Amino acid sequence: MDSSKISNDDSDIEEGSNAYHIGGFHPVYVGDIFNSRYRVLNKIGYGAYSTVWLVQDAQREKGHEYEYVALKVLSAECYFTDHPIFEREILRHLRDGNTSPLGHSYICHLLDDFEHQGPNGRHVCLVFPLMGETLRSFGAWFKDSLVPYTVMRRFAIQIILALDYAHDQGVIHTDIQPSNIFVKFRDFTKVGRYLEHRKPPEQDREEPRYKPIPSQSLRNYYFSKEDRTKVDEFDVVLGDWGVASWKTKHLTENIQPVALRAPEVLIKASWDTQTDWWNLGAVLLEVYRAVRMFNGQAVGPDEKARYELREHLAEIVDFFGPFPRSLLDKGDPQIVQDTFCEDGTVRGYPSQLDRPRLSSEEFMLGLKEVDREEFASFLRLMMRINPNERPDVVALLKHPWLDAWAGA
Repeated sequence: MDSSKISNDDSDIEEGSNAYHIGGFHPVYVGDIFNSRYRVLNKIGYGAYSTVWLVQDAQREKGHEYEYVALKVLSAECYFTDHPIFEREILRHLRDGNTSPLGHSYICHLLDDFEHQGPNGRHVCLVFPLMGETLRSFGAWFKDSLVPYTVMRRFAIQIILALDYAHDQGVIHTDIQPSNIFVKFRDFTKVGRYLEHRKPPEQDREEPRYKPIPSQSLRNYYFSKEDRTKVDEFDVVLGDWGVASWKTKHLTENIQPVALRAPEVLIKASWDTQTDWWNLGAVLLEVYRAVRMFNGQAVGPDEKARYELREHLAEIVDFFGPFPRSLLDKGDPQIVQDTFCEDGTVRGYPSQLDRPRLSSEEFMLGLKEVDREEFASFLRLMMRINPNERPDVVALLKHPWLDAWAGA
């Protein structure tokens, strides 16, 4: 297909044309100028509630670190409705808080924000530094998609510090997944090469219905050849705070990607900052060893696999032991009664399932036995079923798998 043209069938292009309606997404065209300074150059991402664009800031001098930035245009439904999100307010709060803690520098901070009126409504627009790629794709640079320990250790420490800072500022991320952890740029001169090689498709402003265009990420254009030998010096930041909550005010109680959901969330008990630690533990295994800890997949009567809460809870018990009564007493009474035995195991399931152990080669491919046991020990520390027993940041950083003090 000619990459300079847009397909007539645009229903399966990322956010899809159906997202563009009154109260929905804003139709963005390459060449548009936002807030009298940001010129749109290409589309670099999208999500459930936004599109993200590479833009050039006319108020920055040539060669400045922020000459090229990312513009996130939120759907009109995100604000100015009865149920607005907190993203803009949380990002301002995180940016303007105490900048002394180490964790401040491992958050993808807001550079600018403004509002834009379009045909579909009023849109909050957020401006961020450019990022190279997310941890969803970063592993592909390595053999068998397995991130080396020195790199993974560095990334884990940085995200732990980012979460510690956010929690100290009264913010809970609630959506930690590989696609929300960003690898930072190392060479901004590569943006020029991206602009030469990744031309955006043509857009017709006269079309009666807006047609979305595919994203073209900066994945191959954020570091030099020399940086390949320094991969253990790359840095990450925690981004996408679109569904984050305040400690004192939750955006929603239905949080986290299902497979990464903490035990207290699964049984509809109350949750706070500790839920982020469980979420991060599951993500670390997914990124480090390219395998998911839980899937909750059960085969139904029709022999088709589907997600089952009971299966997911049984998988948790299999790795981390029975649910304590102190947590079950806080959960939804109907879920607890229908699902759990008195000893905290799941009805109809053995306490240990017929699957490999957490520290097995199947879950921790490519690691020696002693390294598998050490990493599993770290995950067991971070992912205590009872959120009140999950460790503080000092205990996490002192664990032998990270041993952050020894490596400082």
